[in-house]
Amino acid sequence: MSKKRKHAKRPQPGPATAGKPAAGKPAAGKPAADKPAADKPAADKPAADKPAAAPPETSPTHAAQPLPEARVTADKSPGARGKRDKPDKPGEPPPETHVPPPRPAKLPPPPAPVFWFGFEVPWAKLVAARVVLFGLLAIDAFLQISHAPRYGAGDFNVAHFSFLHSLGPGRASYEIGQLLETYLFALAALGVATRLIVPIAAALYAWLYFGSQLDSYQHHYLMALAVAIACFVPWQRPPDATPATPVRSWALRLILVQLGIMYLWAAISKLDPAWTSGQTLGGQLAGSLRSLVDATIGMKRVAVLVIGTEFALAATIWLRPAWRIAAPLGLAFHTGIVASGLEIGLFAYLMLGLYVLVLPDRWLVRLAEARALQPLRRALHRLGATTSWVLWGLALAAGLAIAELVRLEHAVLAALAVTAIPLGLAVRGRLAGGGPSGALGAAHLLALALWLVADRASAVAVDYYKFWAGSQRRLGDMKTAEQAYRRLVEVAPDLELGHYYLGRILVGGGRGEEGARHLHEAQRVAPGRARAWVEEARWLASQGQKAEAIEKARSAVSAEPGSRDARALLDSLLANQAAPASTAEDDDPL
Repeated sequence: MSKKRKHAKRPQPGPATAGKPAAGKPAAGKPAADKPAADKPAADKPAADKPAAAPPETSPTHAAQPLPEARVTADKSPGARGKRDKPDKPGEPPPETHVPPPRPAKLPPPPAPVFWFGFEVPWAKLVAARVVLFGLLAIDAFLQISHAPRYGAGDFNVAHFSFLHSLGPGRASYEIGQLLETYLFALAALGVATRLIVPIAAALYAWLYFGSQLDSYQHHYLMALAVAIACFVPWQRPPDATPATPVRSWALRLILVQLGIMYLWAAISKLDPAWTSGQTLGGQLAGSLRSLVDATIGMKRVAVLVIGTEFALAATIWLRPAWRIAAPLGLAFHTGIVASGLEIGLFAYLMLGLYVLVLPDRWLVRLAEARALQPLRRALHRLGATTSWVLWGLALAAGLAIAELVRLEHAVLAALAVTAIPLGLAVRGRLAGGGPSGALGAAHLLALALWLVADRASAVAVDYYKFWAGSQRRLGDMKTAEQAYRRLVEVAPDLELGHYYLGRILVGGGRGEEGARHLHEAQRVAPGRARAWVEEARWLASQGQKAEAIEKARSAVSAEPGSRDARALLDSLLANQAAPASTAEDDDPL
């Protein structure tokens, strides 16, 4: 009779804990003091016959959160892992399994200081911030083009730094620079070569702002800092990223800290009786919002609330646990600024765009994973995977055609300049063994299409030629002023101002017949203004056509009875006296 082995009495099977060694023998690489897992069920072989399998080693990257495992109805202890795919008994079907969706792997522990290097957001939030922030910056850059004629007027410039006095932008360079900025920010919003595009855009933005003090918007200084910091944000998609994949960036934390500093100083600067009394704020608010404030808590209390809000945002916007306070408070605050109608450009909209960073992560992840967006994501993936030199060439040609439709003076020249970017990226891809992707051509077309849409949806082109013509006329350069007014009447044929001043310049230059035609057009588009009639009457009187001049003067008085110029001219013509000098105010803006 063989000698029987003595076995210790095994306890009843219990739930096992994944990742813990089986009883009786520690797992490989684990100290013996580790807490043992529950023993195997009775159907398994004894532990002495076959040692328990050690759990697989995990890399430090995934140590904090193991990869998902199949849920098995049988034993889940580490020693039974090798038998999960085998039936417990011959002829018995394998247990049912269910594989949950994969979870994004956590990043390895960040280096110190964790406050900076441990700041992370999901990939979906980073994409949303990229699209919104750079998209708004692109629109803001285009809207600044209307101020280009003021730059370098009279060869005079005062920069923010003395070494830039002679290097500041002029009219043409400012216009082209802002067109380039619009294009670059649009590419960045679409995620095209952000490591290259964002630094170029940041350098150009800084030159356009710091090169002249004509830009009085202080928020452009804040945006210059934010765009410079954004150069260090990993805007491009990580490999195999999902909407929930975490992305670390100390630069994003620094942007939020910069916003906190801005709020802090804004609050401190308002600790002045002129503000706390409500006087300053009362001089800025108007319309229905002013009526609402006056009818409720009053201007003084609102002024104090503004200070308290800015102090609160300064303390909360850069701390993740405090975002539940900062997000609703900041969004309401800047929405109120939009409703107030304050003339501060797109500042409030840019701030609302930055608040994408403090929205709850789960909101943006769920939005990105929404079923309605899946066809768009698949289409973008297919577009990025498509390579074709023919399509790329057609995109470049179509881009130039789009630029031809933009009503700005140097749009085509700027389009030729920006074509070097997709050309360079395509050559780089060819050298790497690939070719130009369809996404690159599509992004190029969309960026140039933004020029056209912004041009036709705004008064930028009209203001550009109006400011340019007015400044040159005041400086005495009538030749350039005539060129600008001619372009203005092409862009805005129903604008009385362009026809009137062009008519004056032509009449004063001895081209009366042509000038009279523009004065007649001014009379047609603005029948209630007397000045075009008055100007024609003066010209007719200078040509010896007194009867016709009196008739035009009567028409001027009839069109605008309150015009002192029209009444004085009619009286002088009827009295057979010389026409008096004009006293009309110059309404052509600088």
